[in-house]
Amino acid sequence: MLNRGAGHLVITEEGIRAINNTLGNLVLDTGAKAALLMEKSGQMISAQGETNAFDTMSLSALITGSFNSTKAIATLLGESEFKRMFQQGSSQSIFMFALDSHDIVAIVFPNTITVGKIKYKVEQILDSLNNQIETLYNSAPSSPLRAGQALAPKIDDLF
Repeated sequence: MLNRGAGHLVITEEGIRAINNTLGNLVLDTGAKAALLMEKSGQMISAQGETNAFDTMSLSALITGSFNSTKAIATLLGESEFKRMFQQGSSQSIFMFALDSHDIVAIVFPNTITVGKIKYKVEQILDSLNNQIETLYNSAPSSPLRAGQALAPKIDDLF
């Protein structure tokens, strides 16, 4: 269960490595083009696969906005939220799902791959990914942030 009291996502080297491995394996296992993990505010946390093919920052913001709009639609229909969304284009599609933390994962894949395969593989990694994100939300920075000394050399050391 996510510790909502912590509230702040703390990116650790081990945590982001685990997430990158999980998303990278999802891309490899499904044949998807890319897998993106974005924080509920729209900030990109991780992007794996062929991410140079599109503007991941804009995509992240738009996906997050789309999920927020969908929450309003869910409320109008008497639902608390919709946790999964699917958009199909002429050559590629995107499957998006919300984690327990309300962060969002999006899988971009060609239409030669069925959405059923994507959903199946997502279900296989969902618990692991939720645990990895929970760990980041429950982490504390290893040391407090403080202003460091300037790295510029002393003028006497230059001559």
